Amino acid sequence: MSLYLIRDHEFVNRGFLFGPYLPIYGFGALILYFLLWNFIKKKHNIGKININIILVFIIIFIVTTILEYISHYILDEYFNIVLWDYSNEFLNINGRVCLNASRNFAIGGTLSLYLIQPLIEKLVNKFGNTKPYHIIIIVLSLIMVLDLLMTII
Repeated sequence: MSLYLIRDHEFVNRGFLFGPYLPIYGFGALILYFLLWNFIKKKHNIGKININIILVFIIIFIVTTILEYISHYILDEYFNIVLWDYSNEFLNINGRVCLNASRNFAIGGTLSLYLIQPLIEKLVNKFGNTKPYHIIIIVLSLIMVLDLLMTII
């Protein structure tokens, strides 16, 4: 959504929900965080060379490709919705995933875990135990749950 707003100067709701958010990105980020956060903090070396970032990139590439394929399958088979089609892309699998998209998710996921997540942790540590923080989390969660329920109904 943000990319289209910046690039094309117009709002595009690319998701299946009423709201302008894409849950696959949020769930993907959570999966990557819980899967890799402790892994990132350890050093993995080949000789004297730290290969953490390379391993993280490869794991994110694999995980996000699987997540995207499964999400596309569920949306297509159970909701009769096709939100993306990579049929014309190089190295695609049933139009559901492709090399370019998987690479981009791996780059974005790696940057998110190494640059954005530490900033989020600092903010949560600073404001996480405050009443306004909890209210914001509850309200946003309710909005997303209600949107999901309305979409399913």
